[in-house]
Amino acid sequence: MGRQAIGRMALMFVLAAGAVAGVVFANGGPFVVKYPGGDPAAKGVLARLGTDLMPARETRLRVLKEDLEIAFLPNFRFRPGLLEREDPGSEIHQPGVNVSAEYAIQNPTDEDIEVDFGFPILRGVYILNGMEPRPAVDVLVNGKVVTSVLISNSAIYGIIRQRAGVVIEKALSEQPTLRNLVAAVKGAEGAEREAAREALAAHLTGEMKWNERDAALMVEYASMTLGEAKGDVRDRNPLWGIGDSETIDLSLANLGPLAAIGEQKATQFFAQLASRFDPDAAAAYEAIFTAWGGDVRERSVDLKTGELRPREITVDPGQLENLPPGTDPTIYARVDYFDEKAPLTDEEKASCKTVLKNLPVVFTFAPMNLLHYRAAFPAGSTQTLTVEYRQYAFSDTREPASYQLAYVVHPASLWDKFGPINVEVRVSEGVPFRASVPTVMIDSAGRMHAGEAGGFVTVYRAKLKDKTGELLVAVGAEAWKKAVSQESASKASVQARPSASADPF
Repeated sequence: MGRQAIGRMALMFVLAAGAVAGVVFANGGPFVVKYPGGDPAAKGVLARLGTDLMPARETRLRVLKEDLEIAFLPNFRFRPGLLEREDPGSEIHQPGVNVSAEYAIQNPTDEDIEVDFGFPILRGVYILNGMEPRPAVDVLVNGKVVTSVLISNSAIYGIIRQRAGVVIEKALSEQPTLRNLVAAVKGAEGAEREAAREALAAHLTGEMKWNERDAALMVEYASMTLGEAKGDVRDRNPLWGIGDSETIDLSLANLGPLAAIGEQKATQFFAQLASRFDPDAAAAYEAIFTAWGGDVRERSVDLKTGELRPREITVDPGQLENLPPGTDPTIYARVDYFDEKAPLTDEEKASCKTVLKNLPVVFTFAPMNLLHYRAAFPAGSTQTLTVEYRQYAFSDTREPASYQLAYVVHPASLWDKFGPINVEVRVSEGVPFRASVPTVMIDSAGRMHAGEAGGFVTVYRAKLKDKTGELLVAVGAEAWKKAVSQESASKASVQARPSASADPF
């Protein structure tokens, strides 16, 4: 996004009705997911987890401690869908971040315990491109890799739309007059169809006492075929098509022409209509996100003051009607975006634009993925469980601009016994740093980014005791760009020099 654009606007990511306030920021860890009906033999990822994707409490195992390491990587850049080194001098985007959470977990009982874990990751992860693209995520128990599946936020949105669709169709089956009016819209064409749409709207605002905006949404619901997505869904993270076939199918469902306004607004559309028939449906819209502990607001830690505030991002208004690929997906949810190039009929385009005009819900969630894996803990054992992943830092453009990472720590509160969190953050030397918790800078002489070539770092540490909310960390954007540019120039200079063996003199 061009920072020098004339007439640019700031989008404030603010708290919506029903969101959780007063969250404490502290430590966290994995959390346990209950089986549907207590059946551990259920097949499929969602069958094992249950379609509500809600966490359960763990009372048997003990987490003795968590060692959390966050490293802002100096030599990886953003490139949508790829993780690779860029050539020296190439454009610098937000930094990559390596996150490693290592847990010492004890089974004090005299029984072997096998559990399904869930692990929330905000804003998605890198995609490793090889023969088969996969998320840059590893889960290990005592150093051995454990199979894991990443449930994308697109799949979560798909689950919400599916549930909302069930609520809507159930209501139609129970209300013959409404059902017949909806069927009339679906079965009519031309002038008859417009008359059927008007009759449905009149019934909703008259006998059913709906407001005109919700009535307009219901008329468009009746007018569209909401099956598999028509065209590209521009607000998707690349992760949407990776994972279990069950979750991929969910992310494709209940979109149809609504793909042109993005999966987030399509999900809002379904949830809003479902809430007219079942008030709890609106609460369910936020429930999955809040249960995992991610504050549903987009927030940042202010690089200058250290205070928590709504996230801000600068957007050129001229780009809003045609947002480029790779744009932060949270922007799509906050503007009336419509893909004019989507392969829709004129009627479908009109329906989508009517939905945008009348949709009252403001999307408030940071995109979230759920990492699902299973681990066994023999009786009387203590094992080391490690979750490692790489992701992109997100931008905050309020001066001084920063790159930030949010780590969900709330799941630790779902364990009866969970020890302290030891946090270590590594940042390129000379780059300003802030965290949402007090940190201490330690001597960094000679310290390098683990596993990365080049780049001295400053190390910050903290020990956390609270067990809810998120941990936010930020680095100065301008200083980061400068530091990486200098490093790239230095490497290019070294590579350009002839080797000693090649020197004829």
